[in-house]
Amino acid sequence: MDEFEIAILGAGISGISAAQRAAESGARVCLIEKDRIGGRCVHQGLFPYMRMMNQIVINGSGASQREAGGRGREEISKLFEDTIQFSQEISKKREAALKESGVHIETGEGTLIGPNEIRILGPMEEKVVKAQKIIVATGSDMEAPATMPFDGERIISCDEVFKVGKAPDSVLILGGGGAGCELASLYNRLGSKTFLSDEASRLLQDQDTDIIEAAEGGMKKQKVKMLLNKKVVSIFKDESAIDISLDGGVKFAVQTMVLMSGRKARTQNLGADAIGVRIGEKRQILVDEKQETTVNGVYAVGSVTGRASFHGLSEEEGRVAVENALGKKASLNKDWIPRIVYTHPEIATVGCHAQDAHHKGFRAVEGICTNNQLEPSLIRAGDAGLFKIVADKTSRKIIGGQIVSSRASEFIPLILLSIKRGLPVSSLARLSCGISTPLQGIREAARACVQALRI
Repeated sequence: MDEFEIAILGAGISGISAAQRAAESGARVCLIEKDRIGGRCVHQGLFPYMRMMNQIVINGSGASQREAGGRGREEISKLFEDTIQFSQEISKKREAALKESGVHIETGEGTLIGPNEIRILGPMEEKVVKAQKIIVATGSDMEAPATMPFDGERIISCDEVFKVGKAPDSVLILGGGGAGCELASLYNRLGSKTFLSDEASRLLQDQDTDIIEAAEGGMKKQKVKMLLNKKVVSIFKDESAIDISLDGGVKFAVQTMVLMSGRKARTQNLGADAIGVRIGEKRQILVDEKQETTVNGVYAVGSVTGRASFHGLSEEEGRVAVENALGKKASLNKDWIPRIVYTHPEIATVGCHAQDAHHKGFRAVEGICTNNQLEPSLIRAGDAGLFKIVADKTSRKIIGGQIVSSRASEFIPLILLSIKRGLPVSSLARLSCGISTPLQGIREAARACVQALRI
């Protein structure tokens, strides 16, 4: 029987993060994966999405190419094939890097048979590994509503977009969160007539109001048809189209529907409840602030815990779980994890919004800078821009920031670092950022915040 200090079930982003941190700490670690290294993020989500969007930007959008009589369905199909190949290459590189760092990788389906033991059913043999601590990172699967079952081609989940590998003439995306907005941007750029619907009255409803306005404005500019505060009343699928009926008598037809919500934790063959791990109503593993389950020494991270998954949070949960498993004290601070929506332009936020900061004991003051306040030379053609810095009125420390820009994902770490360091907003107001750089947007927003603090 192989013995390790830490065994990790699942090699998605949270599992990889846990394995890397454990190896960095000098622990003997085993990573168990039944499929491919990288999980949903690398093979079905953010990584292939980013790759494809970058290729579209380089080569021109599907819509513009078709209007010019250029790119056709064959080239779009080739783009999907290249994207899948890219994800496979990333998976291999991640696996090689893990092995180089000392992580032992086992291929097979793992089942918990005790608080310190995992049975692995591999392609060639069955074996048991023993570990002092176990981290479960098996992820989740999309679950279709009874009224809209997946058919793998025309009514699909967001996990199947790259597997299906084509851009329909028209598509309805059900779900107005970050991932829904990203897919709407992708399909639109591939030349599909795109509808984006949500039962909520706004996109990205947990975001700052100005950010929501910018997101919805970006969708309108891309000519994505938004259908908000609408429920699906009925659908009828024939050989050529899917007829959709929404609240308020809204009716239209599309070739494809993509569903974004309704995930179910992947615990059905895990054996977690058999060893005493508490399972929730949706089969999710319940954890505490240390990411530990109801069984001492067994932890869980990622979407198997039932929470909405995104890249930064998955990585941080993996790190926190390992730190605690190794006897250190670590906790998850979600205010220190940037949320990024890779639309065009990008949306990146971190820390508190001015509207909700009072819930966390702050008296918030914000400063805002938009593109029309910057030098024209700093702005890319057609680029929207919004920079917000939020500070606490009492301490004058930076407590949050929101950015809408084509490079928002690159800028947000500067605000995160300022929050972590407890810097006063005046430090960003004095930021030396050279000439003709969009970082001036952050500086001008900080200056506006300083002025607001004086009032």
